[in-house]
Amino acid sequence: MKKISVIIPCYNVEAYIDRCLLSITAQTIGIENLEIICIDDASTDATWSHLKKWEQVYPDNILLIQQEENRRQGAARNIGLQYASAEWISFVDADDWLELDFFERLYGPTADYPCDVVACAFIRDASGVEPGFSVYEREPMEGRYIELSTPESKKKCLVDKLLGAVAHSKIVRRKLLLDNRIFFPEDLVYEDHYWVPLVSIYASGIYLTDEQLYHYYWNPDSTVLSRNQDHHLDGLTVQMIKWADHEERGLMEEYHEELEYDLLRDAVDFVQVVLLWRDEIPFSFFKLQSVSIREWVPDPKRNRYFKQFSKVDHVLLEALYAPADKEEFEQIARRCVPEYKIGSK
Repeated sequence: MKKISVIIPCYNVEAYIDRCLLSITAQTIGIENLEIICIDDASTDATWSHLKKWEQVYPDNILLIQQEENRRQGAARNIGLQYASAEWISFVDADDWLELDFFERLYGPTADYPCDVVACAFIRDASGVEPGFSVYEREPMEGRYIELSTPESKKKCLVDKLLGAVAHSKIVRRKLLLDNRIFFPEDLVYEDHYWVPLVSIYASGIYLTDEQLYHYYWNPDSTVLSRNQDHHLDGLTVQMIKWADHEERGLMEEYHEELEYDLLRDAVDFVQVVLLWRDEIPFSFFKLQSVSIREWVPDPKRNRYFKQFSKVDHVLLEALYAPADKEEFEQIARRCVPEYKIGSK
């Protein structure tokens, strides 16, 4: 039986998928321990033909699924999870790539610690598409095990974002995801914002290492980094889904302040994204976020984590709760954008 199921959504990635799969099939843990599930999300380029060539080389290890319509990464990951058979799941983006000992380093601690998640650091990488995975010198680093057996430990994991904000650069126990119905919102972007908090709450133990074993390709043509696209509004839709789901799951009583804080951070991130990735200052997006967050979190200053926001984040939050008119918002935007641009580099 394979140790790890690797789930890779693929959409118009003909320029990148070979690099990604080369870094996976060459893993030091051994290809025989990997089940690689590639979901072609209705690509319109040559992605499928690239995938078919890899399947011919590794027919016992690569499973291909072809979607008739584009459903975005959330749906593709959910489909991959349905087909996965290994004990551990890893989500990899098709334009990213791995250090060659990525799976060996992440799988190793599972023999010694009762963890549901093992996560590493990732590096933003703007390298070209030619192979060459160890692009920086590194010394293996010891990680740390964190037991999440109490509500207080889970709250710290959630508030401190110990698992980051993305689904990649991890292996996750498949049973954890299935037993707790931890899937991704479909047909939307920013699906990770829904997924990570639930993993943080339901996991009973995590192992973390600061080793940068995952290369996140800083691709200006990617969905998240593309400019002037209305799909950035999906961030607000995901917030709505999260809040309703947390209430339905009965999580609000125990984790109310932590989930409020998480949603406030989402609101700040949403405004930051639309400020950075739209040429015109998007007052209508700001107003939508203002109305929503004031309904969900009427008095943010009562939240004990409110002081953890940065000064520039406080400026945006005050504007959301004022609420600022268009002229005021434009003044605030001109003040905040330079600081956010520095932070995004």
